[in-house]
Amino acid sequence: MGNSILDRLGDAKKAQKHIELQRQSEETRERAHLDEVKRREYEEQLRREKTELIKLKQGMADEGVFEEEKEEKVYTVKEKIANFFYHNKYYVIAGALVAAVFIFLGQDYLTTERPDISVMYIAEHFDLNYTAGNITDKWSGYTPDLNRDKRQLVKLYYAPAYYSDSSAAADYLYQADRTKIIGEFQSGDTIIIIGNMRAYEELGVEEGVFADARELFPGDENAEEIGYKVSGTRFKEMLGDESLDDSDLYFSFRKPQKLFGMSEEKMQKNFDDALAWFRSYLAENRKTT
Repeated sequence: MGNSILDRLGDAKKAQKHIELQRQSEETRERAHLDEVKRREYEEQLRREKTELIKLKQGMADEGVFEEEKEEKVYTVKEKIANFFYHNKYYVIAGALVAAVFIFLGQDYLTTERPDISVMYIAEHFDLNYTAGNITDKWSGYTPDLNRDKRQLVKLYYAPAYYSDSSAAADYLYQADRTKIIGEFQSGDTIIIIGNMRAYEELGVEEGVFADARELFPGDENAEEIGYKVSGTRFKEMLGDESLDDSDLYFSFRKPQKLFGMSEEKMQKNFDDALAWFRSYLAENRKTT
């Protein structure tokens, strides 16, 4: 006997189920295919965008750094000045310091006295602190304008090599004056020294430091080896200091030599200028016996 109705119905359901499964499988494959197509399209889009981005960056490198255009701000004069000082403050400060130094040096050069001839008094005589300036105008007439500052100037400076007083104040002044004397003897600007044997001994002035005045002023009774006697001139009268004892004082002349910061040739010129001035002074102010 052939298949029963139930068997045929069962077969029909199986066939239908099989067809349904095939349809679902086809739909699944179709969806998967569409998803794969979309994924590839998306990847392709990303690739194109990446390529465009690389090209854009290369173009920016070739043409210069791209800057977003900004609206240009208009600054006032005050803002421009403030901006300049803010960005250049270190240069401005440095320039101001340099300018201040030059101004100071210029004022110092214009206001500081620059004697044509300097004479240093190193024996002890306290009143000379007040009377040394009395002789400036009288001495200055015997020199030409050696430094070309349009002024004839001979200055007498007081810096004693010793103090009879032993107080603390005297000790302080002694150290200050000793420093000035040593500094002057290390330079060659001051040739003529007024001193006595005690002052020279205090300084330890060795033989040969001063020129022999007997050779500078041959036949002059006031000339001795150590220097020219101050008492043989009108120095005391010109100074206007009656309390001054000039009996043991000498005008001594430092021999030219090479010193720290000065050549022997330069000191020789200073020596010649100082000696010429002293001869002019002596010609009118030598005491005769």
